[in-house]
Amino acid sequence: MIGSTLFALASSSFLYLIPPTPIEHHRIRGMMRHYQGHAYLVPFKHFDSPLKHAHLYEDDRLLGPANTPQQEIIDKGAGRFWLYRDEGNYFGSVLMFSSSDNTDPNTNGRKYRIE
Repeated sequence: MIGSTLFALASSSFLYLIPPTPIEHHRIRGMMRHYQGHAYLVPFKHFDSPLKHAHLYEDDRLLGPANTPQQEIIDKGAGRFWLYRDEGNYFGSVLMFSSSDNTDPNTNGRKYRIE
């Protein structure tokens, strides 16, 4: 019993040494904070490409339009998003987005990633 538990712990620890795939690197994890209306906010510590060229995916579906004004994301949602640099934010970049059907991305069972 103890041996199998130690083996499980050691194996799962080993997985953290393997670098993430590009998809996993940009996968949105954790709680997405509801902002207003249909808009949710997610801080990003690192984003490799210029912000205006960001693509947001819900599972394998491309969302957009990108670079949508904040009020339009709040009011209309439907996959609109905006990735911007927030100078007052420790993380640097912030993603404001909505799911494709305006459901809560924390509970709709879909995976989100940004490239």
